[in-house]
Amino acid sequence: MAENRYTKEILASDERNRDLAALVRYGPYLFLSGSDGNRDLKTNKIDLDLDWQATPQCDNAYGRQALRLQQAGYSGEDSIWCENFTSGQSWRLERMGTWPEHFGEDGHQKVVSFGAQVKMAGTNMLTAVVQGLTPDLEREVLVPQPTRGRASRITRAGDFTYVIGVRGRSNPYTDAAAPEEVEEQFETEAFYTYEWLRTHIEKGGGTLDDLVRTDCALKRTGDVARYQRNMKNRFDGSIPFAAYSVGTLLGGRGLMEIGGLAVNPGGTKEVAWLLEDPQRAQAVKANGLVFASGASGLADEKTGGLVQELYGDRVAQTKQAFRRLEAALNRFDSTLDQTLRLDVFLDDIYFEDEFIGISKEFFAGNPPAMNIIGVDLQYNAEVELSAIAGA
Repeated sequence: MAENRYTKEILASDERNRDLAALVRYGPYLFLSGSDGNRDLKTNKIDLDLDWQATPQCDNAYGRQALRLQQAGYSGEDSIWCENFTSGQSWRLERMGTWPEHFGEDGHQKVVSFGAQVKMAGTNMLTAVVQGLTPDLEREVLVPQPTRGRASRITRAGDFTYVIGVRGRSNPYTDAAAPEEVEEQFETEAFYTYEWLRTHIEKGGGTLDDLVRTDCALKRTGDVARYQRNMKNRFDGSIPFAAYSVGTLLGGRGLMEIGGLAVNPGGTKEVAWLLEDPQRAQAVKANGLVFASGASGLADEKTGGLVQELYGDRVAQTKQAFRRLEAALNRFDSTLDQTLRLDVFLDDIYFEDEFIGISKEFFAGNPPAMNIIGVDLQYNAEVELSAIAGA
């Protein structure tokens, strides 16, 4: 295997003593595990008095991420990409209004955001997922936040361009509104969503072909295959970026929210295609990182076919999802122990602790930053994994 570009370092361990990583560094990249809002910032224990207390939970979730960075010698100002999985979307502006305190008055203006309303455990209202970059990398905001306490639309930093999660309620080039409550709504919104991504990426001289990963939340999990067909139509018959698509409550109007990460113009990008679907990326290698598409716990690691006997077996699906993910990483000679960020999607969010126990079999004491989210999954799967790894 070729020598890795950087060395994976665990800079902080999980505050709940679960033998997990809270902060992983890989060169200039700082990956943080998900942070729950219902856990007290000092004790990390669940505070039942925070039930329905959205702003205090934001202070805990974002504050913990800033504290982790501070303890490793960085700061909340070094954040670049914040994904917000919440119990509701009605308070999203209030949520981002807390960002200046945690990410800095200047720093929060450069952070891009993605958000979806998902299945939450107990009284938790927010799981915040953050990536940072070391401060030596200059951030260039290509489309600024509309007001204080809001996210940047697109920020270039280092080798990549980070693009905000968008919805396709309108066409940015024509101002045409998408229809609602009709059959053509889905296709129209899918097209408009990528038009929004396109207009942002083009501000930096790039194109949609520069995408290396997309995060897709759909209001109906049954629309995953339909969404994939739309993407193939959009990209001349193929999906040339790593992707996951999950079903969420989403919140508000619209059928989808999609965010993206793109390689900067002139950067390197290689695609490894799925054997069972040569028009969809299984993994993408770009500028020293490997991005793996969603790996279902129902998919055979080699053929991608559904393994019928795994239905309803969460433990077996967890192990199968890891085998499937490992197969994706192996396409670029990467391995599970080089995983830097692991996104874990569970049909039953209360399976979290058992999942973590099983995951330790696969990382040999070298865990990634881990984000565990409750969603609906294609084919009624119990587990799906997506990852970013060193190359």
